[in-house]
Amino acid sequence: MKDVIKSIPSVFRQRKKRLNAFRFLRFAAVLFLFVFVYMHIYRHLMSIERSEDVGFVESIYWVLTTMSTLGYGDITFSGNNGRLFSMLVMFTGVFYLFIVLPFVFMEFLYKPFMEYQTGARIPRKFEGAEQKHLILTHYDSVSHDLMDKLNQFGYPFVLIIEQLKDALRLHDMQIPVMLGKLDEVETFQNAGIKSSAMVVATDDDIRNVNVAFRAREASPNCIITSTCNRPTSEEILNLAGANHVIKISRQMGSFLARRISCTDRSTHLIGSFDEVRIAEATIHGTPLVGQSLKDTNLREDFGVNVVGMWERGHFQLPEPNALLNNHTVLLLAGMDTHFKKYDQHFGKYTQNHAPVIIIGAGRVGREAAQSLEEMNVPFRVIETDEFKAAKVKNSIVGDASDKVILERAGINKAPAVLITSHDDESNIYLTIYCRKLRPDAQIIARAFLHRNVESLHRAGADFVMSQDHMGANTIFNLLNRAEILMVTEGLDIFSQKTPKSLVGEKLKDSKIREKTGCSIVAIKGGGTTVITPSPDHQFSKEGEIILIGDEKAEKEFELKFC
Repeated sequence: MKDVIKSIPSVFRQRKKRLNAFRFLRFAAVLFLFVFVYMHIYRHLMSIERSEDVGFVESIYWVLTTMSTLGYGDITFSGNNGRLFSMLVMFTGVFYLFIVLPFVFMEFLYKPFMEYQTGARIPRKFEGAEQKHLILTHYDSVSHDLMDKLNQFGYPFVLIIEQLKDALRLHDMQIPVMLGKLDEVETFQNAGIKSSAMVVATDDDIRNVNVAFRAREASPNCIITSTCNRPTSEEILNLAGANHVIKISRQMGSFLARRISCTDRSTHLIGSFDEVRIAEATIHGTPLVGQSLKDTNLREDFGVNVVGMWERGHFQLPEPNALLNNHTVLLLAGMDTHFKKYDQHFGKYTQNHAPVIIIGAGRVGREAAQSLEEMNVPFRVIETDEFKAAKVKNSIVGDASDKVILERAGINKAPAVLITSHDDESNIYLTIYCRKLRPDAQIIARAFLHRNVESLHRAGADFVMSQDHMGANTIFNLLNRAEILMVTEGLDIFSQKTPKSLVGEKLKDSKIREKTGCSIVAIKGGGTTVITPSPDHQFSKEGEIILIGDEKAEKEFELKFC
């Protein structure tokens, strides 16, 4: 009981709406008014019956006992007027004390008290503020994926939530949360911003600007990273204090466009590590079809290193006896001179210069179209919204699920289809439909949510990338300050300084692939870069290793060697 009494002031401070306090006071005032009025009526009626004045104490005693229905019977009316008045007082008491009062107690005392007690589970200050940590300011699909990656690599973080209900839900999900207002500098101070590694804002642009502004006010030296939806917001975010602005739509559109590798048989660059280039190449219609990987002699003849192979959206690390077919897409590592030599030999084979089809003219679709234009790849865009269609070249207004519209866009000859809608259900539907119409076309799809990536692969997509995973990976790369190239969902090419445990050891003795699942792309050291290191290659102290692997393999490498 003592704890309840102590908590009452806090309860009222925690009420979201001041209107509740006003309603409580109004109830008390109305009840007091009833008692006051009934006292005077009682004194008047009883003075008529007794022919004498009635005292104040007696009148309040009678009103309270009658309203509470205790009625000891020691004071009664003999006339009908008094009896009718007594019934009115009893009815009022029953209504107010047995119906209204319990509701008032639950709503204004018990419920706030329970909310206060429940809310006490949510900290208002981050306990791990002394260590390097991340401060997240919004819970969405991007931050959810980022938290998974942070947990995987052991980075501490705290998520600031403004609403108690949301904070409790996330707390029950075992997510480290703290309650606070994002428009208050004190919140960021309580989150330990001065010792934080980064503040991350992934909400809409306006909210992100406010977060960056408040965080910069709280700490002039902290690193602030923000996502950005509108191109015009980038400068404003920078002015507000953001160090890094991630334009996810631009990244997604560019990534999808770079995956188109079926327009010709030349290599298509997807990223680089200094002088080391990473590219993809289709082999459909080339002499490579039907050969095993070891028989192609790509390394000996052209200097390129096959670091992976795609088969209808499924990736596998290179095995010497792997058989190549018309659907195989090679992931290659090499230098400019190596790729030039490769292109001169294989670029002459079957080419398809028909327009690529882009489904959707939203932000991602428009960015993909811009990237294709920069790559001199012809394209056509299908969009149901006339306003969006007007923003991009070569657009066709219509529904992509309509065969007539697809044929008008050139589905029968298109080398590739880019599906860029933000609706994953529609993307799955369109992937299945386009795969049925064109079994041999390359289909590249965007997934809005990470959980739908596998579904899109099963639907027939050759490559899939989720927006939340891309955003999370980009933010993590900034935190880790490592050079990481996303090949596709969950598969990265990354660089690591040679761990002390490997210095002086030969490649064949390290057993990196057997122990971690990572495969070596190249080794840098001594001023040289070796694309195809021999088994006897020795790791140098100042060297750098470029590897390919999924998230699990990357973690295993860090645990076993770093």
